[in-house]
Amino acid sequence: MNRLLVVLNTINGVIFIILGLLWVISPYEAGANFGILEIPEGLGRSSLIGDVGSYFFCIGVMMILAVYTLRDIWFYAPAMLLGFTALFRVISWLAHDATFATQFIIIEILLIILLLVTSKRMSSK
Repeated sequence: MNRLLVVLNTINGVIFIILGLLWVISPYEAGANFGILEIPEGLGRSSLIGDVGSYFFCIGVMMILAVYTLRDIWFYAPAMLLGFTALFRVISWLAHDATFATQFIIIEILLIILLLVTSKRMSSK
């Protein structure tokens, strides 16, 4: 069972790293995956590509470090980032008339559960 958790976290980590790199290599394609159909110009473009790309890249790196080191902090950091992402999505829906991003929120919650369950299983070894 622990091996399956390690493999799932590793796969997710690689996916997040690829998503982060995609923001740098092809921001229009990366943005389209998330419903961002227009990439702003100037400083807005820099902020979108830099902030979102680094967000995905760092979450992926932390997931890989988590399964490599089996240290709790590396599991908690991406779980916390994903948790606040889901929370802020709900707030944007409630306060700013954004579309409720059901599919993304579900994925984020499932990833949080996977990270926390893996952390718990690995620390009890």
